[in-house]
Amino acid sequence: MDDELRVELDRRLALIEDPGGADAPLPPLPWSDVVLAIAALALLSVLLVWWAL
Repeated sequence: MDDELRVELDRRLALIEDPGGADAPLPPLPWSDVVLAIAALALLSVLLVWWAL
């Protein structure tokens, strides 16, 4: 295995082992997005149940 591949593999493994680190692959979702997704799923569920009646 060449050295560049080994370094990149080690970096990615470190990201997986410490997801809260400074080099996180993605920033955490804002709470507003989480709440909006939950509300949208609830509304869609209600609409589908209403439509099925």
